[in-house]
Amino acid sequence: MGCATTDMAGRFESMLATAMALGDRGDGGADVAAWRQIVDIIAQAGSALDTGARGAALDKLAVLRSAIPASERRLSAASLAGRAHDPDVVALFAADSPAVAAPLLAMARLDGDAWAGLIPAMPPASRNILRNRRDLPLEAIAILARYAPIDLALAGSSPEAVAVAPGITQIRDLVDRIAAYRERKPQFAPIPLPAEPVVAANFVFETSMDGIIDWVEGCPREAIVGLSIAELAAAGGAGVDGQAAGAWRRRAPFRDARLSVSGFSAAGGDWLITAAPLFNPRDGRFCGYRGDARRAGPGERVEPVPAEPIAPDSLRQLVHELRTPLNAIQGFATMIDEQLLGPAASRYRERARAIAHDAARLAIMVDDLDTAVRIDGGGLLRDPMEIADIAPIVSRVGAVHRSALGARGIELVVPGAAAPVEVATAASTAERMIARLIAATGGVATPGETLEVGIDRRARGWSVSVTRPIAVATQDEATLLDPGYGPDGEWPDAPLLGLGFTLRLIERLATRAGGGFRIDGDRFELLFGDAASLVVPSDAMVGPAGLEPAT
Repeated sequence: MGCATTDMAGRFESMLATAMALGDRGDGGADVAAWRQIVDIIAQAGSALDTGARGAALDKLAVLRSAIPASERRLSAASLAGRAHDPDVVALFAADSPAVAAPLLAMARLDGDAWAGLIPAMPPASRNILRNRRDLPLEAIAILARYAPIDLALAGSSPEAVAVAPGITQIRDLVDRIAAYRERKPQFAPIPLPAEPVVAANFVFETSMDGIIDWVEGCPREAIVGLSIAELAAAGGAGVDGQAAGAWRRRAPFRDARLSVSGFSAAGGDWLITAAPLFNPRDGRFCGYRGDARRAGPGERVEPVPAEPIAPDSLRQLVHELRTPLNAIQGFATMIDEQLLGPAASRYRERARAIAHDAARLAIMVDDLDTAVRIDGGGLLRDPMEIADIAPIVSRVGAVHRSALGARGIELVVPGAAAPVEVATAASTAERMIARLIAATGGVATPGETLEVGIDRRARGWSVSVTRPIAVATQDEATLLDPGYGPDGEWPDAPLLGLGFTLRLIERLATRAGGGFRIDGDRFELLFGDAASLVVPSDAMVGPAGLEPAT
């Protein structure tokens, strides 16, 4: 495990060096790209970066900051809002303007000691942003209270007068009394609500690229900022319904989705929200959503409709109904691209080629969904016991994906010609699993990464492994195998059903084939049984036993 950590640190430092070199060009576009990459690498690496590399990166960001537009810095802060656990990153953005710092400071999660070390060095505007939060540790609340006379002093007040203000001692005593009162856990009497509470009728909002609402106008923002449109709300909790969350995954507009806001403020209650995605006009990069919200009118239903279980037969019928139009679209687009229907202009052929590519990805998604349904319903028969040579399969699949990944700046290293590697698995099943694993891994890799495919001998079989991309390098196995998991950010080539769904499907296919799947350090690993140990009874229809455990 130590070697894996060292390798991971080396990869982060290598990527960091590349990004910092990009920022030395003195070009505006290169500076912006370097800023984005350095911020993301520091946030992902965490403690994997040594002190020297981290310090150099933060110094570089301080130099670049004046050359980066405030809108870009704000986007970076918003993209990190849900995963701001690094004091150095929080300090970097806290020192910026309030418009830039607000999205990150509203969501940052640090312990009391970290806040105590950061708050004194923050500008007053950043400390005032933190004062709007109700979830800070007591240590942070106490130190914010000590700085309140300075931050909230009227213009013209002298520092000497503030320094000796008696209110400091009073505030400290008040904080101590509040802490003691919380420890006693008193029973509160019900607080009567106003007979006619004042409520807002509508508001407008924007989200970060992670789907977090970070700007609201038209009603009190405290109860709304920080809610996500990217995740389905828990039963009875605050958040959005499946319409908004599903649209966010597709980067699609939505209308009259349900948003529930907790509390008794003017913003509390149920809303109908309509929003559309925003894209940077210069590079097409997804920036978030902008929309509006309104209270439901007479006759409009905002209560969630209970979901009825869908029978496996209905899902399989849907899958079959999807396959026919997809095959027709893909075939017709291919005919246009290859000019089988007559001459076609180059731009039409390019468009047809893109449509054929998208249809092929959708067809893969449909096949995966069909396979998952059949596994759950017990309708997927196990492959007959066969012997497959996986060496040429790995070479062939690797060659197919190498050019596509290379176009995105990702290098795929595949082992060259080798002696036969015979395993106890049907060739079609082995190829499907290997292809899905390489495609899913490459889909969440970032430019500049190198993914290595390896074929290795194991105690009772063979394995095919692929380097784990940096975007998921720090996630644990339970998270990666969660069917709903997908790494934060924009991943246009990621599996359409999510990385977690695809990895879980690969695991289940490998198990049914008599093999296994595991996440070993910095690699995803497919396990195959050795063909030499295969004994085929006359009526056998299952894979070999005694394979090396996949845990």
